[in-house]
Amino acid sequence: MYKFILIIILSVFSFDTFAQGVDPTKPLSISNNAGVENIEKGLVLETIFYRSKNKSAIISGKLMKVGDYIGEHELITVNSSNVILRSDDERLKLSMFSNVVTK
Repeated sequence: MYKFILIIILSVFSFDTFAQGVDPTKPLSISNNAGVENIEKGLVLETIFYRSKNKSAIISGKLMKVGDYIGEHELITVNSSNVILRSDDERLKLSMFSNVVTK
């Protein structure tokens, strides 16, 4: 009986659904155009390690600490919920969470 139920469940949900490797900590949506531009540049803030010493972040799959570069952007600040990147012509703020509260 249980094998039959398992076969039905597996036929409804393909293995592709489970194999996609969706990051459960990834923000659900983008709330502003700046976020869209950052993603278009390949810059996605994935995780922040906010300790009293050695603050770091994972940006687009790369572990970074203050002073490190990702492309032309230097990581200059790591805060509890965002990071600041700087290049010659722009300054970017990548946030973990949206500032917009929705119902």
